[in-house]
Amino acid sequence: MSVLPELSGAAKRFMDDMAAVGTPVRAEENRLMYEVMAVGGALAGQNVSTGVSLSEVQGWPLTPPHWVHLPGSVAFAVTNMDETDCPPGWKRHSRDFNLTDTSVPPALAWLRHVRGFISLAIPLAA
Repeated sequence: MSVLPELSGAAKRFMDDMAAVGTPVRAEENRLMYEVMAVGGALAGQNVSTGVSLSEVQGWPLTPPHWVHLPGSVAFAVTNMDETDCPPGWKRHSRDFNLTDTSVPPALAWLRHVRGFISLAIPLAA
């Protein structure tokens, strides 16, 4: 049985902000999970499950997450990854991101960043 975490105000705001831009988020243990549509690359046109560690949204929206969680089946030519806070079979990928454009909501900027990263995915080697 999975125990849902107690969510901080920042985590709730991340969830609310993501929902406001059309991407519902669900809490799972020590992470927040959501789906994005890949707009390019090997996964173009597919819904891709992704997420962030709860610990990474504690400064939201002033400090955005750094790591992008993805299933292990999603591959990149170059990435820095590990398995911290990930469900079994998942990896998290290090991706620098700053909220420099204040003309769009932070959640929309984050989603654009994640979609852009996923568009760099390559097919897994056979």
